[in-house]
Amino acid sequence: MRTFTRREWLELAAGATAALAWPARGATGTVRIGAVLELSGAASLWGKPQRESIQMVADELNQKGGVGGAKIEIVAYDNESNETKSLILAKRLVEEDKVAGIIGAGTTPTTMPIVPYASQAGVPLVSMGSADVIVNPPAERHWIFKTANNSSDIARKMLSYLTAKQLSPVVFLSVNNAYGDAGRAQFEKLAGPAGIKVAAWEKFGATDKDMKPQLTRARAAGPKAIVVWAIPPAAALVARNAAELGLPRELQMVHDHGAGSSPAFIELSGGGAEGTVLVTAKLAVADQLPASDPQKAVLGAYLDGYRKRAGQQASAIGGMAYDAMLLYAKALEAAGPDRAGLRDAIERTAGLVGVTGVFHLRPDDHNGLTVKDLELARVERGRQVRIVL
Repeated sequence: MRTFTRREWLELAAGATAALAWPARGATGTVRIGAVLELSGAASLWGKPQRESIQMVADELNQKGGVGGAKIEIVAYDNESNETKSLILAKRLVEEDKVAGIIGAGTTPTTMPIVPYASQAGVPLVSMGSADVIVNPPAERHWIFKTANNSSDIARKMLSYLTAKQLSPVVFLSVNNAYGDAGRAQFEKLAGPAGIKVAAWEKFGATDKDMKPQLTRARAAGPKAIVVWAIPPAAALVARNAAELGLPRELQMVHDHGAGSSPAFIELSGGGAEGTVLVTAKLAVADQLPASDPQKAVLGAYLDGYRKRAGQQASAIGGMAYDAMLLYAKALEAAGPDRAGLRDAIERTAGLVGVTGVFHLRPDDHNGLTVKDLELARVERGRQVRIVL
């Protein structure tokens, strides 16, 4: 992939946000945006790149004079991957820090406790969790948005592969929390119409250290594929355990977007991820996308910008937070820091080319992405290789 200069990165990011050098609106001072992130605990692989990506956008905007003459201040707190802590920190951001809006949390389980509070307090919330219920039903989620792909779209992409390869029946393994439950609900709803039978359903804990009992029962059910719905490190441990059990190569392992979103899945699997099929974000296969893909330039800019800033590889999980900050930046330019105005401006976002996809939000769609924003990939020699059906 071509390496972008810093100036080119700034120009491309400007195009994504509809301008990093926005015209001044006469505003001065500071606008606070809050963030509730998993900086420690079981989901810490999520929080650190998300914090870096949020600050990355804010810093670049501030270097250009801010938004409408006002600088952006990010107030970020660590929820320790804890649902109760997530709610406590959201209240602190609103009631003590007086933020204009909140980004977070980074996962479905840590987002759901914030949803009713943000709705009651009348403060915009942009989550990086994937469960459809975060933004549905729209009438009850007036203040809530999210940048992660919907669980329903992830399930559809997964089922497109299973159907094309005639991999039925399957066994479905999921993490025992709100994230896994959301994935199971969507897969169960869509599998039948897609012609895919489920031979058995299995669950495991997010902090479990051994998934071999579930995998052993899965193999005994006689499936053609094992579907896994979890994020690292648990998802990586499933892949490692499957290799340790010597599951046959023809028994295809298929993981959801949670595994495909982080390089940690392959790194932590100890080679067990080899041959695994992933539903994944375009970022992971950016160098393999056709030149005509509308996201290609923005993806390249983000990869280069993040590497220069953080000294490590960018991930799709960080990209979701990057996109959340893009949504706020564009809305702040249109409406200023008024919470109700921000909410309305986010809902009107159309054609915003981000890292996760091209966002077209509406009153009845507070995610704005489709299944077309997802890719399929196979792990080959430690990297994701794009699959075209």
